[in-house]
Amino acid sequence: MPTLKSRLAELLCNGEFDLPMPGAGATASRHHALAQFGATDLSLARLAEAHTDAIAILSEAGKTVRPETLYGVWASDAAPSRVTCERLSDDEWRIDGIKQFCTGTGLVGAALVTAHHADGVQLFDVPVDENTVIAQPSQWKNPAFADTGTTAVQFQCAVVQARFRIGETGWYLSRPGFWHGSIGPAACWAGGARSLIEATTRLARRDAHSRAQLGALQATAWGLNAILEHAGREIDADPRDTTATARTRGLKVRHLVERACTEVLDRFGRATGPQLLAYDSTVVRQHAALTLYIRQCHAERDLETIPE
Repeated sequence: MPTLKSRLAELLCNGEFDLPMPGAGATASRHHALAQFGATDLSLARLAEAHTDAIAILSEAGKTVRPETLYGVWASDAAPSRVTCERLSDDEWRIDGIKQFCTGTGLVGAALVTAHHADGVQLFDVPVDENTVIAQPSQWKNPAFADTGTTAVQFQCAVVQARFRIGETGWYLSRPGFWHGSIGPAACWAGGARSLIEATTRLARRDAHSRAQLGALQATAWGLNAILEHAGREIDADPRDTTATARTRGLKVRHLVERACTEVLDRFGRATGPQLLAYDSTVVRQHAALTLYIRQCHAERDLETIPE
């Protein structure tokens, strides 16, 4: 059976990750492509989403992509550690510290890495090799996403050429594409939910209660597609939007998709009983991964910031 690494390499080589850029007129198609990755395999989708987000960020900054390279986006500021940077000269920066939740160690060839400077957050395109990154022993306990190489990494006096600094100080968080890109993970969640709905449909339990649950699940699938389609059209209508509109759209979409996925996880067991969760390894993986993945939604912490 092909490994996740070999599958990613094949998709990269075949151009399957060459998605429409956010705001370029086909953002809904981008969302649906990410959802399809999620429907296929959420571990693969998590890496695919990060790579395609990185390519969009580099394009927005007018930067060249490293050829034939799978990218990660390592932007978490989870406690207790923090990555800092210092300008050594006009040509070089130094990055130090430990970055948590780095997905793709052992899989990606480069990562876009955020680092803190006295002037503000900086973003760098960093090669992932033994000269720059030291992967920490994995503390990951959940079998979901165990194959995605998610761990903490240490930057120990890693020197990066100034030409690989992406954007000006604070650009990563203030650019128009930040909130457009925030919908990418939600599209993957939606795809994961769709795979569970499809599994329920295939099982075809015919009693009235199971059919009622399946009807509700299929209605939810329609709603998820509609959310991703509508969000894509709104982004294309105003791709340079840096106002609160883009932010609240991203938060609303993530909330709606997370709620829909939570409903799918609940109704799935009611519709199928224990059979698929006990005997279908693909369903087991998708169910566990979706349960964990949607926790990237910050729930009430985001919701309280939506009203103006």
